[in-house]
Amino acid sequence: MDQEGYLYNIALFPLSFTFIIVETMNSLKHNQAVDELNSSDPAVRVKALRFIKNNIIGNKTKKDLYIQLDVIPKLVKFFKSKDTTDSQVQIQAAIVLGSFAYGGEENVTEIVKHDAIKPLLECISLKNDPRLIEAAARALKAIYKCPTADKNDIFADYHLRDLITLLNPDALHPKIDRERIASVHTAELAATIIARCCDTNEQQIQIASAGAFPALVNLLTCGFSKAQEAALDALAYLCRENPEFGKAIVETKSETSDSPVKIMLNLIQDKSPTMRLIAAKCLTHLSRANAIGEYSNDITLIVLPTLVKLLDEKGPVREEAPHVLAYLIRDNEELQKAACDSDAVPKLADFVTHVVDQESSYYDPVGDGDKLKENALMALAAISSLTDDGRKLVVEAKIIPHIVAAMSHRSYGIRAAACQCTRSLSRSINILRTSLVDAGIATPLFKLLSDESTDVQTTACATLCNLVLDFSPMKKTIMELGGIEKLVELVRSPDNTLRLNAIWALKNLVYQAESDVKEAVMKVLTYQTMETLISDQEIVEVQEQALNLLRNLACTKQIDIEEVFQGLGEDRLMNIIENKLCWWHENEEIIKQVLFVINNIATGNERHKSAIMNRPTILTRILNYMGHTNPEIRVIAVWVLINLLWTEDKSASMYLNILNIIIMRFLLYDLIFFNLNFIKAHKFEFKNYVIWDLKIK
Repeated sequence: MDQEGYLYNIALFPLSFTFIIVETMNSLKHNQAVDELNSSDPAVRVKALRFIKNNIIGNKTKKDLYIQLDVIPKLVKFFKSKDTTDSQVQIQAAIVLGSFAYGGEENVTEIVKHDAIKPLLECISLKNDPRLIEAAARALKAIYKCPTADKNDIFADYHLRDLITLLNPDALHPKIDRERIASVHTAELAATIIARCCDTNEQQIQIASAGAFPALVNLLTCGFSKAQEAALDALAYLCRENPEFGKAIVETKSETSDSPVKIMLNLIQDKSPTMRLIAAKCLTHLSRANAIGEYSNDITLIVLPTLVKLLDEKGPVREEAPHVLAYLIRDNEELQKAACDSDAVPKLADFVTHVVDQESSYYDPVGDGDKLKENALMALAAISSLTDDGRKLVVEAKIIPHIVAAMSHRSYGIRAAACQCTRSLSRSINILRTSLVDAGIATPLFKLLSDESTDVQTTACATLCNLVLDFSPMKKTIMELGGIEKLVELVRSPDNTLRLNAIWALKNLVYQAESDVKEAVMKVLTYQTMETLISDQEIVEVQEQALNLLRNLACTKQIDIEEVFQGLGEDRLMNIIENKLCWWHENEEIIKQVLFVINNIATGNERHKSAIMNRPTILTRILNYMGHTNPEIRVIAVWVLINLLWTEDKSASMYLNILNIIIMRFLLYDLIFFNLNFIKAHKFEFKNYVIWDLKIK
């Protein structure tokens, strides 16, 4: 080492040594503060709590340090101990716990592990100091921000009742302006906690039964914006996917006799972007719950344009606006067209192409840029889900390469959203055959079938359903990548939705397929597995799609029908059909699929027809369904009889006469005539009729 470097290190040594001494002294102070929490003197404990509070606020490193010093159980003890009579100790302890909770999911897990929620809930009782109530409510708000925090305790004992009571600022009997402001802030905290505890229908019911609706509607008119925003948020979550509660909220009058919807329509014009967003969100949830049909024009002319304009804002408002917009227009063609007309697509596309990915932080593990990109992709998926105009705009925005790139993003939410966007675009045969093929989307999408996230796998599988259809150029690529084997693997997944999408994809794979493709699928899947799926005990939709698979296997050629007979065996096949007709007669979708299967078998040779004719129960059910209230079922039943009667073998007259006798016995000639006229009116041709199942997902 040269002399300059030697002198440089000598010069640094005293500075480094000083740093070590300072850090050691600081560490001693932190240890001392934790030790002082054991003091019998309340003043010493309060001083120590304030020292800890001032050190950890906004400082993850210090939070981690104090957690390692095992401070959380000491804080919780202040709420459980009967010796703690000084409310200042509990107030400061609640503030410190709240600060820890804002440090992320790991910190919340640590707080929950030491049973802090119940004592904090005890603190929100009206018998306590209002300052303690506010501090405890703030800590609970931070804890419940974590999606994995257990919400059960809030529904036990009288805690929910206390929360509902706190929604009324007058409950704390404020006497001066400062106390009034504090009581409104407490009401805001209570509303926020309620909004974060509406995850299930059962939770919604319990909160509504405790009297939340009138209290929240009244809070909308309190005049304090933050409290109004919290009330709107709580009402939004209470009516999410709940038509009954949506109508109940609409019918609830405020103390000023104002309609909640009119209050919301007024608040959506507020100068605050946050207020406009949450008001739009609440109206969106009410609209999705079919609770405000008479306000449909306001949804189209006020709510939707407001959300599109909010895309120009910054920060959290811009981040959430695409999410609310996606939910509003989902499954609604009229609103999707309105969104296209409002120039939403270019703004959303800009988020996908130009927002820089951000590193995650302890406070926001996803990152603002990531969440914005995910929500923008979901909004684009919604806009293009039902209309070709929407799909055309998305393609013209030149973001398909970015969608492909998003499939390998570190965020599972972005990967799933990219799949959803692809799924919407793939509903256009033209885009499926051109833009998506050119972008090389098949391979990255197929890789996502093995993603670590089940949500991503499920969405990727749903998207793949459209890529394996007969008219898709990517069908061959998917098969060469091992698509059949992978889909069969997913059919055995413990996740019901993933299983459903996998069997749906296999059903589409054999749609209008050559016999060798069908054989390849069943070699891996096996007929025994298909039979098990037809009798699935978890969800009936799996049974329906498994019957669809059987229907498509037994289609087009007699050799295909014969393959099904050989694979299942004639008796097993007829037993499956008979069982479904007898035990699922109230499920119209199952009835239709079974009749489709019978119809396709009836297009086969005389042996295949005889298998049906030799089952009186099946014939009787078919004839009964000709009088069904559902015209689709009547039409399929007629086609079954047409195909059973159709033959080019003149020697087959014996069983045709038997069939005619059966029809006469049931006095159904008039009914057949009526249904045949129905078929003619719908331009069906009278010939050997094979019915495929093709459903774009």
